[in-house]
Amino acid sequence: MKKILITITTLLILSGCQEIGDNKPLLSSKKEKQPIIIVNKNRHLNIAEFWIDKVKNPNRIIMSSKEINEFNNNVAYQQNKLTYFKDINGNYSGSWVKKSILGMQKSISSIAQYFEDGNRVPNSFFNEIKEYMDLDNIESSVDTRYALTVNYTNQKIIPTKLSLLKKKEQIFFDRNQNSALDIATPIAILHSTKDGKWHYGVAPTSSGWIRDKDIAFGEKKEIEDYLNTKNFIITTNAKSAVMVAGEYYDYLRMGVRLPFILTVDNMTMVLIPTRDSDGKLVLSNATIKTDNVNRGYLSYTPKNILTQAFKFLNAPYGWGGSFGEQDCSKFIQEIYATVGIKMPRNSLSQSRVNSNYMELESLSKDAKIDLLINSAPIGSTIIHLQGHIMLYIGDYKGEPYVIQTVWGESSRHYALGRTAVTSLNFNNYIDKIDRATIIK
Repeated sequence: MKKILITITTLLILSGCQEIGDNKPLLSSKKEKQPIIIVNKNRHLNIAEFWIDKVKNPNRIIMSSKEINEFNNNVAYQQNKLTYFKDINGNYSGSWVKKSILGMQKSISSIAQYFEDGNRVPNSFFNEIKEYMDLDNIESSVDTRYALTVNYTNQKIIPTKLSLLKKKEQIFFDRNQNSALDIATPIAILHSTKDGKWHYGVAPTSSGWIRDKDIAFGEKKEIEDYLNTKNFIITTNAKSAVMVAGEYYDYLRMGVRLPFILTVDNMTMVLIPTRDSDGKLVLSNATIKTDNVNRGYLSYTPKNILTQAFKFLNAPYGWGGSFGEQDCSKFIQEIYATVGIKMPRNSLSQSRVNSNYMELESLSKDAKIDLLINSAPIGSTIIHLQGHIMLYIGDYKGEPYVIQTVWGESSRHYALGRTAVTSLNFNNYIDKIDRATIIK
């Protein structure tokens, strides 16, 4: 009798999972625009294991460490979307540095119209910024200086903390925010402002201006040895607190690699870069909760990718890493970093990261659905539409589903503004998607 009851109970739970029919966002019948509180009425869709159970072999190794290394080299040397620290030159042409800086300034000056307070950006503002950048003092050959970030820091297009908006109301979209860098990110510093408070530098997947107080200068070999230590951990939580001398120091996002020292009880000791009073690099001990790290990279399996992705569920959207959060492409970048895959920074580059893709743009809606459900491997497929990227997690009742960090505003609702599981029918994405790329 006991065995029969257990079987009946199990069947009820499983059938209960499958009987909820309406998977669209919960909106009222009002015609006015409204916020989305519930994206999926079926609560099971927000659990990683629900989707993992749909994978035929969730522990299958998608790529070996050797294959991942080859993939990364392709991103670096064929795609030119990744800069290895070891490949940074000792000097660069001054004209190239100046052209790079001016190109970034030109791009934002043509877009930015308002400050965060709603006032218009005057033309004089960009002229003053140009003078502040001290470009006339760039010599014909620029000697590279080497640094590591010592805090979570915002990388800006021009050297100012001011938010620059395209439209008055777009306060969550600072067009001056190029990216955000975690602790221990290597930077090749190529120029500085007149007062030395900002530095222009090249990071692994992006370039821009960072504040002096957030970096520490060191020798190239010293930094290279630090980055390439074979005994390391990877952060596996969406956010992991870093403690120094028992006190909170900062936090790390997912996928950050740090040298491992030892584990004591529930804390793991690592080596982080800090700076002395002169801005020079000092390597210091720090601790992170052991549950938030993994010794070495995770294996690249469907289960691990889905598990990591769902750790972001309901995390706020942050354009370019604003507010210490992540946008759609950084979400993808962080997930794959945990298995050692180095993805480019923006969504378009991620969709073109290799030749293993399916073109979807010219297909009908039904053909797209059929192709994704039958041909897109779960855990290694990312789906692109203009300006956006998502992780494919499988199908439910004939609909393809994704997990994504999305702004997601539409004529029917206010911005979703978080990481969420949605059908590809959300905001008519199924009609807009143009490519599915397999990370393999």
